[in-house]
Amino acid sequence: MNIKKLPKVELHRHLELSVRHSTIKALAPQIGINVDDPKDFAKYFLITEPMKDLGSVLNKFLDTQKLFKTVDIIEQISYEICEDAHNEGIKVLELRYAPTFLVLGHDHISFEQAHLAIVRGIKKAEKQFNMAVGLLCIIQRISPLNIAESVTDFAIEHKDTFIGLDLADNEEGFDSKPFSSFFLRAKKAGLGITVHAGESDVPNAPRYILEAIEHLGATRIGHGVQCFRDENVIQYLIDHQIPLELCPTSNWLTGAIKDKNNHPFKSLMDKGVLTTINSDDPGIFNIDLTHEYELLMSKYGLTEKDFKYCNDIALKCSFISEEKKKAAWSV
Repeated sequence: MNIKKLPKVELHRHLELSVRHSTIKALAPQIGINVDDPKDFAKYFLITEPMKDLGSVLNKFLDTQKLFKTVDIIEQISYEICEDAHNEGIKVLELRYAPTFLVLGHDHISFEQAHLAIVRGIKKAEKQFNMAVGLLCIIQRISPLNIAESVTDFAIEHKDTFIGLDLADNEEGFDSKPFSSFFLRAKKAGLGITVHAGESDVPNAPRYILEAIEHLGATRIGHGVQCFRDENVIQYLIDHQIPLELCPTSNWLTGAIKDKNNHPFKSLMDKGVLTTINSDDPGIFNIDLTHEYELLMSKYGLTEKDFKYCNDIALKCSFISEEKKKAAWSV
């Protein structure tokens, strides 16, 4: 089986952390970081060993974020991310980004300017590579509610170029329920709803998954890996046909699971949970989606039939329009 050539769907990839390494090396000197030494590059821009918690990982993202200095750079990076995905065999791709995070420290760039640059890069790639790409807008759960509301407004105002709304950042200490009205309003406006939940290895993680579904209207869960600790939550996901956007290597690097050889992906799939395969932050984690397939095959025995099953789920539950998905998938 040639994994790289398998047609793939990816639902969970963060635009800000998918930057091509050659582009990072070209841009880093502009923000005062010399990466001539590979050790320096790794120090500033890679996570390849588990960090103590998700919060530590999120802090490491900041150096990469500094690279998004101009709209031209944002457009270039957006195009390159799609090109790299195409080279991994991805035909249908959902990218997500947080407007508040992307423009942080770049006061000369507005949400609107950044978004239009991303859209230009994506459209150029879609046309060139015959792929379907959709954009999810992220609310950072660490944001004050008035900021979260403005991001929601922005997503709804641009629902012609956004396919959905997401809630991300550290779960512990940042309850999702206060954001409920924003997500329900976005859902009513026609946006798909996926929420980062049940990612961190914390006591209440399984409950966070249910809250995302019941209070925010999520029809997919970003990560959700901690559901394996609660059979009632597993059964709820099965009964309500809620897919998980699982990211095996990411879960190990963020400390969500302690052993990369013992991820619950296969056991959840065997129980009937709808599982999809995703890379999360391939640039900073030094992986790609092909790597995740190889990991699942070598460590957990997934077969080509299993990969097809996961891609069928991902294709069906992607928020990208049916017409657009069908055109890309049939190429």
